[in-house]
Amino acid sequence: MPGKQFTGTGKPYLRVVNGSFAQTVDKDTEGARRREWETPDGKSGVKYEIVYINWEGIIRNITFKDGDYGETCTIEFDDANVCLNTASRYFTDFACKLFSADIKKSVLLHPYDMEVDTGRKSGFSFQQDGEKLKNHFYDGEKNLHGFPEVDREKAVSKRYWKIYFAEVTGYLVDKIKELEFENPQVETVKEIFEKEIPSTDDKFLSDLPF
Repeated sequence: MPGKQFTGTGKPYLRVVNGSFAQTVDKDTEGARRREWETPDGKSGVKYEIVYINWEGIIRNITFKDGDYGETCTIEFDDANVCLNTASRYFTDFACKLFSADIKKSVLLHPYDMEVDTGRKSGFSFQQDGEKLKNHFYDGEKNLHGFPEVDREKAVSKRYWKIYFAEVTGYLVDKIKELEFENPQVETVKEIFEKEIPSTDDKFLSDLPF
């Protein structure tokens, strides 16, 4: 073999599709499922995905980024990144239960999307130490910890609900940004090369541009 492939430290990106985690892969990947998709602006196509019922691990970081279809939230595990649109019910439910967790310990996320008597319900079963975590900001009767309150007089307007949900999203994003996660130091490219090359001669490494 002429050389050893450098695989880097990339992790798969998972999205929530129809109540499951989905990783986009090549069509010939073993276990891949075919799914047709269409965006609100009329674009369509086909994707091949590996589907996971849940994902478990310690959350190492949570970051936010603006994109073509709104703001996205990336939840970083040791072995995967989970991406959510902050305008989605998945993000709201995740964020509300996150604050009931000990972020230094492993969590299990199980997305769901189901039809109930009151309509469609989607979110996460959020577990830690075998226990299901509840909404940190609602006790079944009232909002807690400064969570935005609904203005009952304005709630008759559909326009108001868009404003309210945007306020909720902003509140949750700001609260998450205040969290401090335990994130082990990631190996640099130079450190990976040093570990991979079985030589005491560092002449090659000294020529690397970093």
